[in-house]
Amino acid sequence: MIKILIIDDEAAAVKMLKLLIEKHIPYEKLIRTCASGEEALKVIPAYKPSLLMLDIEMPNINGFDLLDKIQAWNFDIIFTTAYDKYAIKAIRFSVLDYLLKPIDIADLQQAIYRHVIKQKADPFVSPQLIQNLMRNLKQHSPQDFKLALSTNKGVFFADPAEIIRCEGDDNYSHFYFANEKPLVVSRTLKEYDEILQDHGFIRIHKSHLVNVKYVSQIDRAGSVWLRNGTILPVSRRRKNEVLQELSKYSKHHS
Repeated sequence: MIKILIIDDEAAAVKMLKLLIEKHIPYEKLIRTCASGEEALKVIPAYKPSLLMLDIEMPNINGFDLLDKIQAWNFDIIFTTAYDKYAIKAIRFSVLDYLLKPIDIADLQQAIYRHVIKQKADPFVSPQLIQNLMRNLKQHSPQDFKLALSTNKGVFFADPAEIIRCEGDDNYSHFYFANEKPLVVSRTLKEYDEILQDHGFIRIHKSHLVNVKYVSQIDRAGSVWLRNGTILPVSRRRKNEVLQELSKYSKHHS
């Protein structure tokens, strides 16, 4: 049973989301709705939802303010929002789900499916991810965000500056760090390419994402040499782009 609480100040949005869930989500479920953050604060302790469908932009108490006022995050969250780059970046760094309005049915189904899988695998992981989100939102810059990496041994919170490289292996990504043991995460390299592209990372190959600051050189054969001695291939079609990025980085740090 999924106990869903929809929180949104737009009555039409609440009605539409409730209808989509009732019609297109096959799991056994119970749905309640709230029209404001204030109302949600009263409903949550008694209702004990397992999933919040939470709008970010609301008057008086927005979605993030609401989370800040809740004592214990004993639920998972799927944010619903119009496009907000900073908020979405913080959400993605914490491996939490979001849906852009107007909500797409397939995206909704996938997000709820991920919620069900997450709750079966580890019902205690969501509070840790929400805690990381709240910490990231208090930072002055996205450069200070911690990246949540959910593994079969638990959740790890990584400083992107400490990540040397990521290696893709089908639906898994291997992370290699400057001062920590490697980790394996069950998410694709494409996702991390999108998340980390503003943090000095460059995709040099379909299987390799590297942190530019750990690159020592690119040789004539078209391989990238990292400061820890690792040598990685650069795909032919990416070579010019890689050279440009490395040139920009060296100029910026010379």
